[in-house]
Formats: sequence, structure tokens, C-alpha cells
Amino acid sequence: MRQIVSLIIFLLLFISCDQTTTVKPKDVAASVVPYPKTIEKGNEVLVLSDQSKLYSPQAEVYPLLDLFISEVQKITNSTLVTTETNNHEADILFQIDTAMAGEAYSIEIGKTVKVMGASYKALAKAKATLLQLVVEEEGKLMFPVLTLKDAPDASYRGLMVDLARQWHDIGTLKKIIDLGAFYKINFLQLHFTDYQSFTLPSTEYPKLSTPNRHYSFEQLKELEAYSQLRGITIIPEIDIPGHSSPFVKEYPEIFAIQDTLTNPWIINMGKEEGYGALDVIIGEIASIFKSSPYFHIGGDEAIFDKVADDPFVQDYIKKHNIDNDVHELYRHFLVRMNQIVKKHNKQMCVWEGFRPDGKIKIPKDIIVFEFETNRYLPNQLIEDGYTVVNTSWKPLYVVNKKKWEPKTIYAWNMWKWDNWYDKAPSYDPIQIEKSPLVIGAQMCSWEQSEAVEIPSLRKRLPVYMERVWNTDERISFEQAMKHIDLLDDRLSKLIDDSRQDSLLHGHNFTKEMQ
Repeated sequence: MRQIVSLIIFLLLFISCDQTTTVKPKDVAASVVPYPKTIEKGNEVLVLSDQSKLYSPQAEVYPLLDLFISEVQKITNSTLVTTETNNHEADILFQIDTAMAGEAYSIEIGKTVKVMGASYKALAKAKATLLQLVVEEEGKLMFPVLTLKDAPDASYRGLMVDLARQWHDIGTLKKIIDLGAFYKINFLQLHFTDYQSFTLPSTEYPKLSTPNRHYSFEQLKELEAYSQLRGITIIPEIDIPGHSSPFVKEYPEIFAIQDTLTNPWIINMGKEEGYGALDVIIGEIASIFKSSPYFHIGGDEAIFDKVADDPFVQDYIKKHNIDNDVHELYRHFLVRMNQIVKKHNKQMCVWEGFRPDGKIKIPKDIIVFEFETNRYLPNQLIEDGYTVVNTSWKPLYVVNKKKWEPKTIYAWNMWKWDNWYDKAPSYDPIQIEKSPLVIGAQMCSWEQSEAVEIPSLRKRLPVYMERVWNTDERISFEQAMKHIDLLDDRLSKLIDDSRQDSLLHGHNFTKEMQ
């Protein structure tokens, strides 16, 4: 009898040690942005205790757990810890499930929190959802009891930031990455070069780097690690053959055409030495951003004045049997750059720049970022078999005072191109049929100082993300903005920045641009 009583006492003590959480009746909001594919929520909350810990059976997930702990502390002031064993104290589980696909993840919150994801990056998206769900009350962390399953519709969900026209320090870029991670973007394109500056480092061609406006190799490696930890991949962009004044100015013997007084903006596409130099420069940058499958070479808005008169160009055209047409030389340049980019194990991306007509065929293994629809219409690109990212000038461009209010962004969809310019074909919006060749979209922040990036992006970015994570509208604009407004305070704590802008539509937009 005494043995039975002792056993009962032992079991009761063991069970009481295992109660590191409690579930109690309470209805709390579950604002998740973008809105998940399925969510079933009751009127209870899971309350963690001081003994609650995080656990993952996979070592590769440990850095994400540490990041989650630090971000929860920023939002709530409460501290969590990890455990390396799945004992009774492990109340939050993060685990990669290879049976899942892409960036799919699930969250089950009952007596514990169970997070499953198809990959590290999927778990990073789930982590963002937990940050949006966590609540603190009387010093205790709580989560609403729910079951949630989610996955993005678009595989490419990007943000571009223009660093060449307006310098941004590393701290600002980290805030932008945190903002993007909170709302589940997966790509950040950095426009490193343009007329105004060359912000990249180079060992072989150091004069390219604009004084006091360039990053070091160490800074970029730090930024790469910072973004990868948060599930975001950085895509570097070197804008060529146009927008290339720093190349021409600093190394004219390699990159300039003969008449630089008339045209100091374009790389000489007839100099063999120039192709070799670009190979080296792309290799230097590709070695920093190892995680990116992509490398963006710009390729748009090249100015061809006096290019045909250059003796190197004339010799090159003859040697390579190119028609005496600078547009054909430009197409040849894109083909050759594609070979160089692939040599460095990347897939080449370009802005809409080449046209449908031309003897030299532009390869279909590039990705075209379609923005103004002045050269190659999106429906034509799709019909011709190109992979496309929607960067529609309206409403995805964020340019100082010339940007769109969230409601206009929400009315857009991933297969729609619009433009403010009345001469552009998409001034009357081009709506195409859904196609898997449109892999996603990108919001583009051009010409903005770092002082206005966070204020102008903090509510436009999540509205845009709602429309690419869920390509079919799942909630109303009013519901979406309610969720975003509710989450904005914790975003401010996460990035230590509460600045806002007016979000007003520039009603004189067309007039201002003309």
C-alpha cells in the first residue's frame, strides 16, 4: 500500500513539473499579415511560464530560435531561453518538415506551440507570424490558441532599394531587412550602381568605388549574414550597359566610347577588355552574395548616341558578324552578359529594356523585371516564354512624393500593369491572364533618402505583400489595414523606429512627372 501511495505522489510531482504552460479562457486578436491560408482560432490563450523554453531537433534552426528570443524581448520585454533537449520544459518547438514544400509552414498552439516548416526560410516566415501573435500581460507571454496553415502564392516577393542615388548606411539597411522579414518578403534587390555613384567595393578595380559612398567587403558580408538569418535573400544589381557613368569616368581606357563628351553614360560594348573586367567585377560581388540564385545587371535605358561611331565598336561588330546596328550590339551584349553571370552560378535578371524585334535572340533563361511597358509588353513576354517579375510603375514605385496610397496598391494584382504616363501602353492598365511565368512582384523604392525609407515603406509594403502572398483577394482592404495598424506598434519596437508618413496619394502625380 505504501508503495502505491509513493508511486502516486511521484506521478503527481512529475506531472506538476511538466505543467510549464496553462491554457485559460481569453479572446485576443490574431492579426496576421499577410493573411494566412487557413486559421482556426478559439477563445483561449496559451500562457507561458518562467520555465518555458524553445527547442528544435535540428542544429541549423538554433540561430533562428536565438533571433526569435531577441525579437520577442524587443516587442514585449520578456525573456525566453532555449533548451537542447526536448524535455518537459520545451513548450515552443521549431522543426523543419521535408514533407512540406516551398515556404509552407504550420503553427499549432494548444498546450504548447508547435511550428513546422518546409525549410529554414519557411520557419523564418512562421517566426514572423509568431511575432505578430505574441501578447504580454502581467509579465507573462501568451499566444492565442489556434491552428494555422500558410504558404505564399508567389515564389518571388521582392523589395528594391536605390543605394546609388541616395546613400543608406548599414543600420538603415538592417531596419529595412527587419521590416521586410516582419511582413515576409523573401528578396531584397539592392541597386548598387548608377550615374550618381558606384557603392560596391572592388579589389581589382578600386577606383570604381565612389569615395565616402561605398560599402566594404566586410560590411556587405555582414549584411548578407543578417538577411540570411531572417530568411531574406539579397540580389545585387550592377546597372550596365547604361547608367554606367562611374565605369566610364574612372576607367575610360576600358569602358569609354570615343566620344565621351556626347555620351559619358554607356559602357563601350565593343571593347573586349571591358567584358573581361565585368566578368571580374561580377565575380567579386557574386562571391559576397553567395546565397542569391540571381544577379541583376540592369540593362535598361541605355543611351546609344555616338556608340556606332566608336572604332572599337565598328571592329567588334565586324569580328562577331553583328549587323551594323547598335540595337543588335546591345542584344549581343545581353547574351554575353548572361553567359558571364551563369559562369558565376547565378541567373541573370534585367529590367525591361530589350524589344521583341531583333535578329539576336535574347535567351529565355533570364528573368525580366517589367516596369513601364514601353519596350516589350508583359503579355508579349509571357507569350514568348520569358519569366517575368511584375514591377509595375503604378502602384509599386515608391519615389519620394510620387507614390501611391495603400488603397491604390491593394486594388492592384500580380498580373496587372499600370502607368501614370499617358504615352505608355499601360496608361490604360494591362491585365493579363494568370500565368506561372509571372513568378511574383517587387516594390521599388527609387531615389529616396534613408530618412524617408521606413516611413514610406512601413504601411505600403505590407499592403503590397498582402496581394502577392495571396494573389486572390482574401480579405477586404479595410480588414487588411486594420491588421496592419494593429501590428504597427510592435513593428516600431522591433526596428526602434516609429516614424510615419501621410500615406496620401499624390493627386498631382501626372502633372508633376510631366
